[in-house]
Amino acid sequence: MVNFAVWLDGVILKIDLTDSLYKIYNGDKISLPITYDINDDWLKIYDQIREVELAILSPYDETTTKTILERINLKPSYVIANRGRTKPSKEPYRILIEVTRWDPLQIVTLASSPLDLLSARFFDSRIKVICVKRYQDCSKYSPFLYSANLEDAISSLKRLKVIR
Repeated sequence: MVNFAVWLDGVILKIDLTDSLYKIYNGDKISLPITYDINDDWLKIYDQIREVELAILSPYDETTTKTILERINLKPSYVIANRGRTKPSKEPYRILIEVTRWDPLQIVTLASSPLDLLSARFFDSRIKVICVKRYQDCSKYSPFLYSANLEDAISSLKRLKVIR
């Protein structure tokens, strides 16, 4: 059984928070920009992965994350919002495992930033990270798969028999 963890920013939303998150990580006090625009390929694959357990990982606080999810009409099984430390940190995955009790070997993360991949690697290198090319190139961090878009990523996962 495969479970999906999906980063809200970059994969679902049309926004790149990499530079802002680096600044926060380095101690700057800035607010993260927000958008409600959804990537077109997310809408296409959401129906395909809706049947499995889905966790949304969010760099936003709980209130902002809830507002965004309501506005874009997304109802995941689990929501892991920023509780003080977000990517690049193992904290989002530590909370994910604590809340869901998922086996890291059964987690497929849909990501779009090097920070997404680093967060998974910091927690457990066995988590399969599928990096989708959006704004940043995370191929140098050796994702499980690297894809031009989500549709290709899902097709590759099916070919590899990771999902049905």
